[in-house]
Amino acid sequence: MDLIDKIIGILKSIGLTEPNIDIHYDNQKHIVGHVADEQFSSKSDSAAQELIWTALKKNLDSTELKEIIAIFHETPFERVQRINGYRTKEISHSNFWFHKTPDLSIYWLFIDVAKFGDDYKSFFLIINEKNKINKGLTFVYDKEVLEFMELEQNEIHDELYSNTFQNAEAEIKMDLMNHYESLTSQQLYGKANMYYYVYESFQLTPLAKKQLLFTDNEIVKIKDALTKIKEDFAIKSEIEKAIALSRAFNKLKRNIS
Repeated sequence: MDLIDKIIGILKSIGLTEPNIDIHYDNQKHIVGHVADEQFSSKSDSAAQELIWTALKKNLDSTELKEIIAIFHETPFERVQRINGYRTKEISHSNFWFHKTPDLSIYWLFIDVAKFGDDYKSFFLIINEKNKINKGLTFVYDKEVLEFMELEQNEIHDELYSNTFQNAEAEIKMDLMNHYESLTSQQLYGKANMYYYVYESFQLTPLAKKQLLFTDNEIVKIKDALTKIKEDFAIKSEIEKAIALSRAFNKLKRNIS
C-alpha cells in the first residue's frame, strides 16, 4: 500500500465528522498536505495537531513518520479560504507573500521548507524591483541541529518556517525603516513620514499561487535569483508557472494598448 493511501486511511479513522484530506508528495518525495473537518473549529491548534500525530505515531513506524513533513488541520471554511487565497490562520504557512508601500513599491517574499536526505532546509527570497532588492538566504538544519532544537517530528516544519519567516520579515522591515530615516532629512518625522506605518501597522499579505502576477522587470530579477537557489524546492516550479502566466498577461496588455 502506498504511504499516502495508508495515511489517508489513518486520518479517516480518528473520529472526524467528514474529513476532506488533501495530501501529496513534494519534489523530494516527502509528504505534505491538509486535513479539513468541522471538528477542528472547537479545538486549539495544539489539540488538533496532537489528534493527528498521535494517530500517525500509533500506526506508522519511524521510517514512515520521517517521510511526513507537515499535515495541517483546518475547518471546511478555512479550506475554501485557503484555496481561494484569502487570509486564514492556516495561510500563515503560505509560500507567497506581498507588501505594497505608500509609494507603490512592491515587495515579494517567497518561502519554502523541505527535507533533503536527512537534512531539512528552508529559504526565503525577497524581491523589490523598484528598490533594486534581490536578497535570499538558505538555512540548513542537519540532524545535530534538529536534536539540539529538541523538536518533535510534527514541530519541525512549523518551527523552521517560523524562523525563516521572521528573518525575512525583519529584512523587509529594516529596509522600510531605512526609508523612514532617509525622509527625516527632509524634516518628516512621525506620521508626517509615509514610512512611519512600519513601526505601527506593518504587515505582509499571504497570497495563493494563482494570485501571483509579476511585471517584466520583476520577472528578470526573480529568474536571476532562482538560478542561485541550487536545491530543488517545490516552490521554484510554482514561481516558474507564475512567471509564464505573467509574461502572457503582460504581452496581452501591450497588445491592447
